[in-house]
Amino acid sequence: MKHIGNNTEEAALKKSNLGYVLVLIAALMWGSIGIFVNGISAMGVSSQSMAAFRLLSGAVLMAPVLAFMGCQGGAREGKASGPLTLFKASPKELVPCALVGIVGLAAANTCYYECMGEVGMSTASVLLYTSPVFGVMLGRVLYREDVTPNKLVAIVFNIVGCVLAVTNGDLSGFHFSVWGVTSGVIAGLCGASLAVFSRIATKTVHPLAVTFWGFVFGGAVMAAIAAPWPDVAAAMSPQLLLLFLGFGLIPTAVAYILYMQGLSMGLETSKVPVVMSFETVVTVLLGIGVYAEPAGAIKVLGIVLVLASILIMNTDFSKLRNSVFVGHVIESMTFKPNAWWTEKSQDMDLFKERTGIALEPTVQESPWYFVR
Repeated sequence: MKHIGNNTEEAALKKSNLGYVLVLIAALMWGSIGIFVNGISAMGVSSQSMAAFRLLSGAVLMAPVLAFMGCQGGAREGKASGPLTLFKASPKELVPCALVGIVGLAAANTCYYECMGEVGMSTASVLLYTSPVFGVMLGRVLYREDVTPNKLVAIVFNIVGCVLAVTNGDLSGFHFSVWGVTSGVIAGLCGASLAVFSRIATKTVHPLAVTFWGFVFGGAVMAAIAAPWPDVAAAMSPQLLLLFLGFGLIPTAVAYILYMQGLSMGLETSKVPVVMSFETVVTVLLGIGVYAEPAGAIKVLGIVLVLASILIMNTDFSKLRNSVFVGHVIESMTFKPNAWWTEKSQDMDLFKERTGIALEPTVQESPWYFVR
């Protein structure tokens, strides 16, 4: 029975590790958002209009995928296959999906843009990085997840690293206003709640369906707030359509599919925002490589701290201390004079047996006889 229990724990651990990898890949794709944003904004489309069309285009692109998977038998147990199978959800099941879209996507975006308008992009970016703090708080309150020392260290590393990577250590552009800071903190809280609502929704609804309905609800709210139609109509061109296609596909539909699938694998809510911060690393590296932004030592330090925070957050140091590898390392670094002297004495006896020459230490009491 104990063996079966160990196998179950190992299988659950492998499943959660795969989930974190999927979230990491999703963060990698989110890091490419800047490429699409720069291209679309250069054509005269506002940030809020972009956010609305991003979610709506993501929903449009996901619809045929859900229909195809429903026909292939990708439905939940107890439901027949068909093109509409994965779209079906009860009102009770749609509530967490709606919260994913309205709070985790639409409200987070709206508050973030409001914060940028009040205090500037640098300050807004820093305030958004409070998300890991809220992640730990929500995980503790809702799921009784442990607040361990390595989580706290990882959060500090993560926030400091994100700030340094984005600002390159230049804090002179920071601005303050009560509403600006408040909206930035709310954006961080909404971003952290995305993991909570997604985790609830994927328990009863297929991860693809959660993503689709999240886009529908979030896109509808953003469209009502931003009224993007005049913006997009004025800038409409084949190039804009291609940009929106890429925007809706890579950092939206595919990224959120991977993210939702990862969350359905039993991840800790407190760890997810830290893993998601890999997006910052990708964004900074793309800025350096694609847009020739300066890469100073402080920015590199920030990237290292973010990567270290992800590693620390997902490392079980108690198991690591008790591992065979660490045991060998500690043993190799520990000097044992008695064992060392016994080994050297045997070497001296073997040398005498083979050559007939007896080696005598200069100082009999010292094991360091060979040091001249």
